[in-house]
Amino acid sequence: MLSDMSALLDSPLDYERALPRLVRLAVPVLGDLCAIDLILEDGTTSRVACAHVDTTKEALVYEIRARHGFNPESPNGVPAAIRSRRPVLVSEVTEAHLVTAAQNAGQLDLFRQLDPKSWIIVPLIARERVLGAATFAITESTRRFGRADVSLAEVVARHTAAAIENARLHRDAQAARSAAESADRAKDEFLATLSHELRNPLNAVQGWAALLEGGQLTEAQSRRAVQIILRNVTLQVRLVDDLLDMSKVVSGRMRLAVQAVELRGVIEEALDGIRPPAEAKGIRLRSVLESPGAPVSGDPGRLRQVVWNLLDNAVKFTPKEGRVQVTLQRVTSHVEIIVSDTGQGISAGALPYIFERLRQGDSTSTRAHGGLGIGLALVRHLVQLHGGNVFAESPGEGQGATFVVKLPLMIAEIGEEPIVHTEGARLTAPSLAGVRILVVDDDPTTVELIREVLMQAGADVTGCTAVDEALLLLEQWRPDVLVSDIEMPGQDGYTLIRKARALGPEAGGKTPAVALTAFSRPEDRIRSLMAGFNIHVSKPVDPAELIAIIASLTGRAG
Repeated sequence: MLSDMSALLDSPLDYERALPRLVRLAVPVLGDLCAIDLILEDGTTSRVACAHVDTTKEALVYEIRARHGFNPESPNGVPAAIRSRRPVLVSEVTEAHLVTAAQNAGQLDLFRQLDPKSWIIVPLIARERVLGAATFAITESTRRFGRADVSLAEVVARHTAAAIENARLHRDAQAARSAAESADRAKDEFLATLSHELRNPLNAVQGWAALLEGGQLTEAQSRRAVQIILRNVTLQVRLVDDLLDMSKVVSGRMRLAVQAVELRGVIEEALDGIRPPAEAKGIRLRSVLESPGAPVSGDPGRLRQVVWNLLDNAVKFTPKEGRVQVTLQRVTSHVEIIVSDTGQGISAGALPYIFERLRQGDSTSTRAHGGLGIGLALVRHLVQLHGGNVFAESPGEGQGATFVVKLPLMIAEIGEEPIVHTEGARLTAPSLAGVRILVVDDDPTTVELIREVLMQAGADVTGCTAVDEALLLLEQWRPDVLVSDIEMPGQDGYTLIRKARALGPEAGGKTPAVALTAFSRPEDRIRSLMAGFNIHVSKPVDPAELIAIIASLTGRAG
């Protein structure tokens, strides 16, 4: 039996296929029942193979675990063997053993149907790592397990664990090798494409420059030659800029010159830049630009690059006499830029990878369109740097494509003199002189904006971007008011206010708190108040409104 098991485990079969045959070999030599349970990547334990001398009971063996799992509190079960890394021996099973092993009454009933009389559970350990456990049980015969049986079961478990680990290592190595080969192919394809994209414009520049130097061209031909040279130099400059930008993105050195940006102007400038190539193809450009009512916080040059890249992509892949439309619209607390076209569309297979760098829908020598395949990757990274996201949609090849950019609106514009507007009246906002305010938001530009707004009202403002830092400042700096975002990575605003309210009054536990968030549904407001905030304010908020709210919380309201 052991020689057969060794031969099976040493075979090139995947362990998923080998284990069912292995447990079949163990029955009835090692017991009436043999089962193997493995620890999955998510930490749960699952039964992957089992065999029983009575094959009609194998479904019952699977059902016991598939429906009810393992009782982690049982001292004689699979979790105990895995946890202790030691074998479990129950020579004579009693009703008490079944009760402690069962998760519930349903599983207890299944145990009674199986009627185990003796069992051994041995952990599967390879390279100091517990992979799972093997269970052997007597259910039909009169024999009972003893220490000698445990030793034999441990030998089988060691061989089995080694085979599983070796198979996993081999599979991981193959996957890593495949990924490396794929990366090498992508790099080679990119370098070949880069060489092509650099040489084509250079060929035109060199050829027409040589003709100009020869002095044989007419005046009209010379003007055309200069135009062609300038156009190809512009292409080269844009190509080099894209490569440098992608290098900055990959190395994390991309920096934004952040300011308040009106997107309508940015989009109109991008449209002006793309109009000549669009007109050359007879493509109709259409724009539907609503006023968002508030600016976005960002780098106008980089946002113009985002829109231009999307428009350039749309024009490139749209045939003559086609249509490209750009739409600007506000949706609650964010703004959307939508670029749609009637071009060749995107296949379902390529759609998930459209924003990956060095990936192109067609990288063959017969492709219809040039480019390096990094324009959309730059779009994604630049949009993400602005706190937004971008996605693509397409019904399929030949049916056009739509790209949607979502950007958060600024919560407020910084004005020289914050005022509160009422019907026909102009009221000066209350002073916050001497009020200490702690501002918490994972976006540093938002912290900077709120700080500026409140400091103009006379407040003493400190900002931070993480919950742990905020709690420290709350205890040490003792602000009069806390203003916090809700959605933050790691620990959110709800976590912050719950931890703050758990502090004593002398440590800032009673500090008035404002939830300043893009979540604006009624249930969001209720959740904020239930968590411990005094007031819920939706972004974008008027500066005067924010000042008035804080003045009210601190007793400064007129």
